[in-house]
Amino acid sequence: MKRILIWALALATVVEAREIYQVGGSGGFAWNEIGALTFIDDKQVLGGIQPLGTQIDDNLIATMADRGGELTSLVSIYTLPGDWPEQRAFLVDGDPATAFVHPPRINFFATTSGIPFYTVPMFFDLGAPFQVERVRFNVRGDHPAHKIRQYRLYVNDGREESRNKKGNLLWTMVRNERDNLNLVVEVDIEPQVVRHIYLHPHESGETWEIAEFEAYGRGFVPNASFVSDPIDLGQVSSLGRVWWGGQLDRDAKILIQTRSGDDNQPEVYWRKTGVGYEEVPYGLNGQPMTRKQYGAMPQNVQGKITQDLENWSVWQTYEYADGLGGTRILSPGPRQYLQLRVDFFSSGQQGGRIDSLFFEYSQPPVVKTVVGEIDPASVNPAEPVRFTYAVRTRLETGQSGFNALEVRTPAQLEAVHAVRIDRAEVAFDHELDLADPHTFKVRFPRIDTDQTLLEVDFDARVFVYGTTFSGSVTDAELDEVGQEVTAGDAVAELLNDGLSVRTALQGALLGAMDATPNPFSPNGDGVNDQIEISYTLQRLTGAVPLMAEIYDLAGRRVRLLRGDWGTSAHYQFAWDGREEGGHLAPPGLYLVRIAVEADSGTEERLTQIGLVY
Repeated sequence: MKRILIWALALATVVEAREIYQVGGSGGFAWNEIGALTFIDDKQVLGGIQPLGTQIDDNLIATMADRGGELTSLVSIYTLPGDWPEQRAFLVDGDPATAFVHPPRINFFATTSGIPFYTVPMFFDLGAPFQVERVRFNVRGDHPAHKIRQYRLYVNDGREESRNKKGNLLWTMVRNERDNLNLVVEVDIEPQVVRHIYLHPHESGETWEIAEFEAYGRGFVPNASFVSDPIDLGQVSSLGRVWWGGQLDRDAKILIQTRSGDDNQPEVYWRKTGVGYEEVPYGLNGQPMTRKQYGAMPQNVQGKITQDLENWSVWQTYEYADGLGGTRILSPGPRQYLQLRVDFFSSGQQGGRIDSLFFEYSQPPVVKTVVGEIDPASVNPAEPVRFTYAVRTRLETGQSGFNALEVRTPAQLEAVHAVRIDRAEVAFDHELDLADPHTFKVRFPRIDTDQTLLEVDFDARVFVYGTTFSGSVTDAELDEVGQEVTAGDAVAELLNDGLSVRTALQGALLGAMDATPNPFSPNGDGVNDQIEISYTLQRLTGAVPLMAEIYDLAGRRVRLLRGDWGTSAHYQFAWDGREEGGHLAPPGLYLVRIAVEADSGTEERLTQIGLVY
């Protein structure tokens, strides 16, 4: 089905709480039904899309017309043979018994120093850029005298950067043949992206012909995309998660994007007035132009196309892995329109595929808008801090309000202490999983009055500069999409007006290290059999090499406990007193070494521990 409805029971009444919109897969909207495909194959996998690809035995010339490609000539129609329109079809008809035959044609307008004969340069547009590695053409077997003795072969990859300032293609020569004696010409080229092929036979007084012209390669087009039309959800809706399924090769990349809006036209179309370089965003009737009106104008009148940032958000980007398990839609809501974009970046035979894509929404939203800010806005890294998350909402008539708040953050959450509504403490319950302490959800008495202030106090440790605390409000009695909290001025006396927290940029990358119990006794009696070692990485903006090792006092490494990558976070691990080979280490003093390699160099911390029996 194209939209999947999920129902919830509330107060003995069935209420529509959540809808799921599906593109592709089994029963979803067809990709080409709701958007534009650029260099996309939507037939290879039922319901899925992937970049156009080719196998080494596929003749790209034979299928170029299916992709909008064509065979033309680069010379004036007045210098072409009169039967060119009919004869050129023989070049690509797949029949080796037919051929385009070019007899000698004298150029009566040539000067004494010019070339006295015409030729027919041929221009092949493959319709898309492919990895090409071989070009082939031949004469009919019973006409060996019609070989092209001299020719030049060029290619162009079709990118805008491969054109000059006038828009003309810039060609790369791959063969300059001066004495061809082969009936079948095979030109092997370094595998490269090719969209346009240009064959220039030499101007000569001999008859030449081509029975079939072919091009071969393997792999996917380097760039391909799907862009949906603005999807009308019917009314203003809260936006929830987006997710997809598919397949991605190691050396390829897939990016998914969303943007949300208030109308069905995310672009602004401009018209040239003819007065200097002036352009205006409306037609002769004084009204904003639609895409259809813009396309109907002459090209010399068409101006630029820009994003409508007044009624539409900017594109938000998701990595392929983000949506395999579902991720929040980053585009702001509530909105009535949502637009989707999928970009494929392939490398040779490494590509990817999206089988289906889903997103969820609820309508009507529980509130009109919800703004929030967090205090304090600046903290010392890795230290426990008491934060206040303040939220103020706008409600309109008919909106039910909310009774739950969810907060999500890369920081380490530790405890929820209090909830206040309009500064008065209220009873609450909450969910916080200390095994994965990056989300908590609190429930409280329903807020259904406009401009009500909600405040939640909690403890957390922040490790990275600019850590964001995202939030959403929901009606816990319904299975519905939460309304996202946007950064804003929720409390006049707070100066943050934002949802991110800053940390000091200077200082150590490794925080304090602790080891308990110290000493420990791994004798199997169940008491102090291992030592727990904890430390903090802070101020890192990405993953860096991280080592955790045990050494004896002679400098010999006894055990490697960790040797991979780490990011800013609080870490904890245990040592059971055993060496690399599995034997118990002898009693004595040992050193724990934690080392991290960053752009600023290697930083390490050491602490001494005791092992006894």
